Amino acid sequence: MNHTTDADSASSRKSGYLLALFSSMSSAGSTVVGKWNLAFIHPLVMNGFIFSIATIILAFVTLVSGGFKAAFRQSKQGWFWLGMFTAFSWLAVWAFWAGVQKMDPSLAAFLNRIEVLVAIALGIIFLGERFNRIETFGAAVSIIGIIVMKMTLRIEYSEGFWLVLIGSILFGMTEFVSKIAVRYVNPVALTFVRNMFLAVMYWIAVLAGGVSFDGFGQVWIGVIALGLLGPILARMVYLLALKKIELSKVAIISQSQPVFVVIIALFVLGQLPSAKEILGGILLTVGCLIMILSRQLHGLRYNGAATKV
Repeated sequence: MNHTTDADSASSRKSGYLLALFSSMSSAGSTVVGKWNLAFIHPLVMNGFIFSIATIILAFVTLVSGGFKAAFRQSKQGWFWLGMFTAFSWLAVWAFWAGVQKMDPSLAAFLNRIEVLVAIALGIIFLGERFNRIETFGAAVSIIGIIVMKMTLRIEYSEGFWLVLIGSILFGMTEFVSKIAVRYVNPVALTFVRNMFLAVMYWIAVLAGGVSFDGFGQVWIGVIALGLLGPILARMVYLLALKKIELSKVAIISQSQPVFVVIIALFVLGQLPSAKEILGGILLTVGCLIMILSRQLHGLRYNGAATKV
């Protein structure tokens, strides 16, 4: 009987690792598809469409799981943290895609790993945790990686670098806020209502800014694919992985995302960063891995995500 239980447990862990890896690959695919879309359309238009697609799909999930009334029947604290989650998400997603539009997607994926450092730093500030020596070393390696990336980036990437960096910081803050939000709001309702509000806010920004829809006809397939890959597929698979293995292990596997982005971007877009730019990205990723592993060894918390939208 115990042998069966152990076998089932091992099988569950194995499927958890595969799901986490698939989530990382899906997220990488969304980054490359998003870069292709942004060659033709404005980031605000793309965001409006992808969150509208996600809202429509999640509406069916919400209807089956609890209904629309339950999704909007939240406490004051629930609405507050849902609002915070939505606001940080809007800014983070906009900054990230605006940056990706101006730089190599592989470099953007590497740079976005800084959200790990931000999430751990927030845990230290608000949960009373401390940096140990290993984590300090990991943070130093990550910062060196950022410096190397910035020093070696081609001049046309400069604005994109800062936008992605700001987006990464905001993503770290978003994930921290989301962990508080789920204490008051059901995860399905939280995701559905957030996506709906994001879609409305992006369309308001599109209309208020007079943003053109030119080029949408050339990438509408890519926009639909991104709407499915990012907010739906990558996120859902990520949550399924969390049911089978620990958050810290999923976080470790999610650090493989830039590697998949490099491979996919090379074959799909024909883009490959320089050796020095990749070196900076590898240092940043290795530093993040060191911090996550240290958190795991010392039994401390790490709130990180594998997806961007």
